[in-house]
Amino acid sequence: MKLIECLIDGYKNLKQVEIYPCGEINVIYGANAQGKTNLIEAISLFSGRDRLRRKDSSSIAFDRDFCNMQIKFNDGERDQVAKAALSSKSKFSLNSVPLKRISEFCGCFNTVFFAPAHISIVQNDPKARRKFIDDAITQIKPEYAKYCRQYERILRQRNILLKKNNKVSSSTIEIWNVQMARIGTIITMMRQDYIDKIAPILADIYSGISLGKENLEIYYMSTVFDRKLQNIYSEDDVKEYVKILEKNEKSDFEMGFTKFGVHRDDFMLKINGLSVREYGSQGQQRSCIIALKLSEARLLKLIKGTNPVVLLDDVMSELDVNRQSYILNHVKGSQVFITCCDISNTLSLKDGQIYHMQNGEIKLMKK
Repeated sequence: MKLIECLIDGYKNLKQVEIYPCGEINVIYGANAQGKTNLIEAISLFSGRDRLRRKDSSSIAFDRDFCNMQIKFNDGERDQVAKAALSSKSKFSLNSVPLKRISEFCGCFNTVFFAPAHISIVQNDPKARRKFIDDAITQIKPEYAKYCRQYERILRQRNILLKKNNKVSSSTIEIWNVQMARIGTIITMMRQDYIDKIAPILADIYSGISLGKENLEIYYMSTVFDRKLQNIYSEDDVKEYVKILEKNEKSDFEMGFTKFGVHRDDFMLKINGLSVREYGSQGQQRSCIIALKLSEARLLKLIKGTNPVVLLDDVMSELDVNRQSYILNHVKGSQVFITCCDISNTLSLKDGQIYHMQNGEIKLMKK
């Protein structure tokens, strides 16, 4: 996967940005609040991982009503062109074919995005961890996004009924229980399968980061199933899911929301048998994020046959030289974008390009 050209105008503070990156390492440096992160975000949007509300004015420059973005990329087989015109009536297209939503780019332009804020995957509540795994699966299997949207719609409808309390008939809630169970079973199965695939890669990479001193394990935690599902859809699993919903129906009505289901699931990371979230040091937690992201990139390569584009937003300056080297060694073969405030914080480049970002404008400094 290679980004060939990127044209952006009006995304936050970016003004007529036009770059033709090299296939190796591209460094973007400049002072804070100049647009470096905005550029990385804009590139990442074409992966389809992040949602955009069609009237989300926060993505558009404050003095404009629209922004235009376009990338040309090679997916390992052919060149493709993706466009996004953000406004009150946003439009998206791939190779001139209109798309209904930005999530339809999923699986076409694959990226792995590192940012300091991603430590929330380890530190915060399960929502960040669910987003990580859902985004990762969607890049491999774009149809997964459809299941997630269906589940969210069903969950909203069920919760609306729960808030009505005694005004809802048992037959009405039963219909939504079955629908929720069917989609929830599929999502559980796909999440568990992803965890199974990434677990050995994650253990290997973290072992390298810790110089073999620590062992990292990952476990999927379902609020419905207390076992690993077979990788084949089963009505027996659906029935088990329904039973959990029925068992907790009374308390759900009392609370006004659905307490059990994939929307409450989580995954746990353990170092030498101890929870990283509860007992891990800041360094261990940061290393876990590095390992997770590198594992995601390696698994994408194994399944899709091509390296994803790697986006490192202000990450390298927070790491020691050994971890910087470890990351760069493990993204060899990938096209990499690195943002930083001080060019001296980045390892000297023998091959690659250096750009300077200032006031939303970019200039090629070294080629």
